[in-house]
Amino acid sequence: MGSSIEFGLICRDAGKVFIRATSSVIPEGHEFKVESQIAGKKRPCLLFLDEAKNNKIDKISWILVAPQYAKQNLVFSLVDSKGAIISSQEKTLSLEKVKWVSRYNYRANREAAFEIRNYDTERDFDLVRIDLYECISDGEKDIFHGALHIQNDIKNTVELQCCSETGEVISSDFVYMGEREEILASYSSRKYRKIFFSIKVNKNAHLRVFQVLDMDSGELLRGFKAIEHDQYEKIEKESELYSLNAQVDPGYHQWFIEHRATPIYVKAQREYCFPQKNKFSIIVPLFKTPLNFFDEMVASVKGQSYEDWELVLVNASPEDLALAQWVNEETKKDSRIKVVTLESNLGITLNTNKGVEAATGDFVCFFDHDDILEPDLLFEYARAIESDSEIDLLYCDEDKLLEDGFYSQPFFKPDFSIDLLRNNNYICHMLTVRKSVLDSLPKAGSEFDGAQDHNLTLKVAEVARVIHHVPKVLYHWRMSASSTAANADSKPYATIAGIKAVSDHLERLGIKAKVEQSRRPFTYKITYDVTGEPLVSIIIPSKDAVNLLDTCIKSIIEKTTYANYEIVIIENNSTDEKTFDYYDEITSRYEFVRVIKWDYEFNFSKLMNFGAKHANGEYLVLLNNDTELLSADWIERMLGICQREEVGIVGVRLLYKDDTIQHAGLCVTGGVAGHLNRALPKGNWGYFALADAEQNFSAVTAACLMVQKSLFNEVGGFTEELAVAFNDVDFCLKVRESGKLIVYTPEVELYHYESISRGEEDSLQKKIRFHREVAYMNNKWAAYYMAGDPYINENFDMTEPYNRYYRLPHFG
Repeated sequence: MGSSIEFGLICRDAGKVFIRATSSVIPEGHEFKVESQIAGKKRPCLLFLDEAKNNKIDKISWILVAPQYAKQNLVFSLVDSKGAIISSQEKTLSLEKVKWVSRYNYRANREAAFEIRNYDTERDFDLVRIDLYECISDGEKDIFHGALHIQNDIKNTVELQCCSETGEVISSDFVYMGEREEILASYSSRKYRKIFFSIKVNKNAHLRVFQVLDMDSGELLRGFKAIEHDQYEKIEKESELYSLNAQVDPGYHQWFIEHRATPIYVKAQREYCFPQKNKFSIIVPLFKTPLNFFDEMVASVKGQSYEDWELVLVNASPEDLALAQWVNEETKKDSRIKVVTLESNLGITLNTNKGVEAATGDFVCFFDHDDILEPDLLFEYARAIESDSEIDLLYCDEDKLLEDGFYSQPFFKPDFSIDLLRNNNYICHMLTVRKSVLDSLPKAGSEFDGAQDHNLTLKVAEVARVIHHVPKVLYHWRMSASSTAANADSKPYATIAGIKAVSDHLERLGIKAKVEQSRRPFTYKITYDVTGEPLVSIIIPSKDAVNLLDTCIKSIIEKTTYANYEIVIIENNSTDEKTFDYYDEITSRYEFVRVIKWDYEFNFSKLMNFGAKHANGEYLVLLNNDTELLSADWIERMLGICQREEVGIVGVRLLYKDDTIQHAGLCVTGGVAGHLNRALPKGNWGYFALADAEQNFSAVTAACLMVQKSLFNEVGGFTEELAVAFNDVDFCLKVRESGKLIVYTPEVELYHYESISRGEEDSLQKKIRFHREVAYMNNKWAAYYMAGDPYINENFDMTEPYNRYYRLPHFG
């Protein structure tokens, strides 16, 4: 190499070190290379000709760009035309030294430092570009979704890695999530591969350097992305705010203070004249109630803006003389307060029954002895009854009251969802039931203690004309050491009682099913019996992509435990001969697999309608070809639900290849619809564990759904004006309009190998088509959008993409 490399000006920025260096002139046909080495392992390092300074005959000026590793050896080599190293030289780069030199240069040589800083960002189109789309917390690691941009002529398999400041690899689980070919820019014909990925990265590092490894050659590709700790924390915080659900939102207390009824509104409510008043009987079982809790509870009732109420205190601990005295004093102060004194504690169910027997109101409210009501609760209930005289059950939103007086963990509930109610008692507070309905029901026994409200709500739901939800936080559930609000394990007997409550409910309705505890306390997994063995047609549209289709079909054939099904593949303009060879092979091997041919342009709705027409089954499963079955009993589970008379469609949980959520139900809000809990790790159940709860939604994705064929035909199948987007949402809304329910079950899981980029409209024609489909949905379903999705509480942020995460709208 002749003379050695000499370092000149050094500065650093954004996790990178920038060095201006000089060397002697390189002989013709030779190449000057540099690589970073840490403990004998190669790490990324970039070398550029310094165009601004290369005006000397005897010297060449370079710009070196390297990550800010704590310590690294830079190896400079002169290589001849055959790749042989003619000479080499090593220089050690210490971050501690770089810091001091950089500080000096930014002060003494500021203009020169800014000249080389970030030199790599606009100098070489051949560099790998690494884009990070989102950061998802997963325990001690973060999951990053993003894309690699590499030269189109690099066809090898690549893998993204992440190293710490010591050069140690701290990433794992790199997942390839699809790719496509793109043009570099509108003014260029250069093409590159855009590779979508998922990768897990350890949280405990001061520097993170992302590098791309060619898995075939073992060499690193040119380019890297460095993120310093403060930058990383900013990314984490922004991602956390992006998906921060209301349950864990630290800003909720202030949000509630700003949104609760003001004294002016409460005063106006007191002055409001109801044409017909309904009396509310508030039942409160007492048992060794702390006096301060008792006092606050009673005060919240006496402070109601609607004054036609009675408070029935059922004292099951008469031996508590202090409590008995306070109870008696309250009855003397207000004639609307009365006490039922029991000789002993009969248990929560029987104690409550005694209170109901003493109630004289039109509606009965069930109130815990240590909780607190907002002053406008009864007024809101009374207004609802005034607007609909057929209401038989009411409930509202609620939160937790902490010991320091702060409000937290708000539960903004959906409107009535029978499947969610069977999964858990989401209605809970403040349960209020028409007295005449209560009197018509047989009284429950002590076997339901711990699940008495769940049992009662299920019984009322079976006969209620209208169930009304007030979407306001009007009830505060106190958190104390012994309360269920603070400790789900404080009442282990409650789960047993809950299983009995749900089982008895299904038995009363003549629905055969098995009920067992789900993955969380007080939640239940229901396996509905399948009636008969109807034929199920699995309809799979496909074009080429044989590997994907084969994975899908193999998973069905190898895992499915249900016997009576057929697979109908809709061939749509494939061009690869291997595809047709595969069709011949799979249909000759399995008589229950058929291929039907669609010779026209791609239109998902037309494909589904075509497939349904040729399907022989009584039930249809619409399934994407880029899915892989994980649950062996998937057909039985979906079919058991779908055979219920009130159910129209069943959807399931779909996971990306990296085990993050792709689909856990759809919300019909925002632009058109949003995927709830998208990109959350599988083990993160999201807002009040709703991602892991069987429930009703307005829509589910057609990537995997089941529907009865007769119903499919009855609603006119898929709307063919919607060729690509929103056809499944439209179909679900048509089924809902027919009076049927849409059910999402997390008990069935599939991988969906859809790219995380799915939904990008990357051409003018696609954008025009997309906007037309949006306009179609907004026009056709305008009334639905204006009324609001009944399964998504109106307090949530309805704008995209925040509508996916049950998020309060107070963050910008």
